Formats: sequence, structure tokens, C-alpha cells
Amino acid sequence: MNISLNELSSEFNNNIKIDYDLKKKNWFNIGGKTKIYYKADNLKELIKFLKKVENKEKIFVLGGGSNTLITDKTYNGVVIKLSNNFNNISLLSDDIIIAGSAVNDKSLAEFAMDNNLGGFEFLTCIPGTVGGGIKMNAGCFGREFKDILVSIQTINKSGQVTTIPAKDINFKYRDSRLSDDLIFLSASFKGYKKNSNLVKNEMRELKKKKKILNLQKLKLVEVLLKIL
Repeated sequence: MNISLNELSSEFNNNIKIDYDLKKKNWFNIGGKTKIYYKADNLKELIKFLKKVENKEKIFVLGGGSNTLITDKTYNGVVIKLSNNFNNISLLSDDIIIAGSAVNDKSLAEFAMDNNLGGFEFLTCIPGTVGGGIKMNAGCFGREFKDILVSIQTINKSGQVTTIPAKDINFKYRDSRLSDDLIFLSASFKGYKKNSNLVKNEMRELKKKKKILNLQKLKLVEVLLKIL
């Protein structure tokens, strides 16, 4: 059973797009359209929307689009994008940061640096957002999201909000094992006190290493292409 598109458009106004092109919503600029595209302004509106489409449409949540391949075929469902209201960062205590799921990983690393917190430096090398990073347990240079995560606030596709402690998440390599029914809203992270200049220097060194690795991968691809 599909929901009335006219009903959605009238109720959610400019936040609903019908037959929407997704090419500009991912880093690769590829892919087709989605039947419905919804940009959630805030949690209250998101809950209202999810209850409206519950069990009536397939739902896919699109993050930063840095690690997403979109098919050329039209997605016969709803693609949800969280607005900048899910892009806030703040200090909960001296060593704990709360970040919205739409926060860029690099921005989280820089916020930690500005507040003299270590442990977040590896995030400067990871593209994408907090939500995607948690979902795939992103990491580099020996550190992963699971190493700094305290808890996450989620909402399921029925509109129910809950908090999940990190200790209850069965993290694996590049996987959180969290249900696809969950949409990540925000997360809390724990760091440790560290001089901002030292944090900045480590971030600079990690970016240098990342650049070298990327150049090595590029050269390897060039060699393989010549062989083929």
C-alpha cells in the first residue's frame, strides 16, 4: 500500500520532492531518481513523517554521500535527508562531545581539537558524516568509531526514539551490526585532555600519511590498468 503523494506534498510542503534526481546528493554524481525525497527539518517533523509513511513505503536514509553508489534506476520509495538541524556539536562535559548524525567527521575532529581533546584525530582522514561513520564503524590508522563512541540516539522507522549505549553494539570491522530499521540522530563521544597544538600536529601528520597512501593506490591502479 503506497501513500498518496499529494497528501505528503500538502502536509510537508517544500520538504517533499517528487521524482527527485539524486545525482547531486552523492560524491560520485551518479544515479537516478527517487520517487519521494524528504528533507527532515527537525526531530518532531521527522517523527511525524515516519508515522505517516510507516509500512507504506521503503525508506533509505542518505548521509553525506561519500561512500554511496546510487543505481540509475528510480528508487521506488522514500529517501530521507537530515537537515542542518542535525548538524550541531556541543560539549556535554570536559571530555564528552555530543554531535548530530549529519556532522562531518572532519568537523568533529576539529571541534575536539579546539576544545583540547585527543582521540578524535583519525576522523580528519575520514570522509562522510557521523551517522555513516557509526553505521560502518569507519576508521583509519588503527582507530575506529567504536573506540570513541559512548552512545547513540536513534529513531526507528515507526517513529520511536531510543538511546543505545556503545557497550550494547556488536561492532565488527567496518560494520556496527545495527538494524537497518534505525536512523541515527546524534551520538556522544569520549576523548581525553590533550593540548590543541599537539592534536593539530597529529592531524596534520595523519593527513600526510593518508595522502601518501592515496598516491600509492593510484599508482597501483595505473599499473593494473596497463597490465589489463
